[in-house]
Amino acid sequence: MKTAKLELKTRHTLNISLKLWLPLLQLSIEALNTHLDDLSKENPFLSVKHPTDRGFTGSSGQFIEELVINSESFHEKVLEQLIPPLFPTGLSQKVAYEILCDINEDGYFDGDKHYIASLCHVSVDFVESIRRRFSKLEPKGIGSIGQEESFIFQLDALDFEIDDELYSLTSEIISKFRKAEQFSKHKRFREAMDIIKSFSNIPAIEYKAASKQIIPDFFVDVGEEIVVRINNEYYPDIVVQGGFLSSDERIKDKLREARSMVTLLELRKSTLYKIVLLIVERQFGFFNGGELKPLHLYHIANELSFSESTISRAVSNKYIDTKRGIFPLKFFFTNAISTQGLSSSQIKNFLSEQIEYENKEDPLSDEEILLLIKKKFDIKMVRRTVTKYRKLLGIASSKERKKIYKVKQ
Repeated sequence: MKTAKLELKTRHTLNISLKLWLPLLQLSIEALNTHLDDLSKENPFLSVKHPTDRGFTGSSGQFIEELVINSESFHEKVLEQLIPPLFPTGLSQKVAYEILCDINEDGYFDGDKHYIASLCHVSVDFVESIRRRFSKLEPKGIGSIGQEESFIFQLDALDFEIDDELYSLTSEIISKFRKAEQFSKHKRFREAMDIIKSFSNIPAIEYKAASKQIIPDFFVDVGEEIVVRINNEYYPDIVVQGGFLSSDERIKDKLREARSMVTLLELRKSTLYKIVLLIVERQFGFFNGGELKPLHLYHIANELSFSESTISRAVSNKYIDTKRGIFPLKFFFTNAISTQGLSSSQIKNFLSEQIEYENKEDPLSDEEILLLIKKKFDIKMVRRTVTKYRKLLGIASSKERKKIYKVKQ
């Protein structure tokens, strides 16, 4: 009987720990503070001490509100979703990545499926099947071809269920949207229109002007040796207080939960620290001014005996501050684009450097950049791929850059 009670108690503790652990692992530093505040409101024995309460400032001597502001594009948002189970194989992820490269700033796919099929050595039907899986991703409607299909994607991704009649009516109105009035006498016309009105006309509209504050989780200092430092100054502390002498089981449960939070917060730190150490080890050349090497989530997952999905959660919304700038952890996970082990990030970094130092009066065209890439890396590539990478980096065309340079002068 005692053994059964002990097993039940252990299982209950594990359930609490798992429930609390996964959200902690995925949250950014800013969201972590908010999350712990919410938990403290539900648990009277858990007290949260915030970094600003301790009087800490960042490495630059400024408070959180004054840290550098960067933008997270919808490309970054989608990239972190190209994982199992929706994209279970390396091939499906590769095709999905190529599709992503051909998604424009509005969120629509404007690429050539035949070209992607040829590049990835798959059928056009396979490319199309992968593209349609984008209907399950956020932001809703991403990867669609035009507004009509975007609305269908959003209809299929509704957060609530609708019956077959309403679904059929809504999809038919979408397909004949310019003549929607012909359905006005249908008894459920108003319901269907209310659903359609909730859709985004442009899938990526919320990302076009969105910006957010970036607080690095780690600092990577490069000198005679590389030093990795966790950004302790912005992590909250947890204090467990009161209630220790109570015999009330409900109070004991809250105390166990509070103690678990102390342990899990430290586990979050140590797990992220190990991940960053492995990233630095694998991408050592990058931190010394070189290029990124191919690195996949399963490399880190295998080293730490975690699942890929756990590592994906861990690197989401996490940043490191280096002498080369502030980078999201997911930046260091790259796809190989050739049999030589060359990564797409190496190509993109090279492209950025060429444009940074180009002749401002005669900017490099995509065709000229292509020739430079071929000469530098000795690989086969087409101009369209250069254009895709340039767009993914948010770099304007040569004609647009020329105008921008003139304005600056």
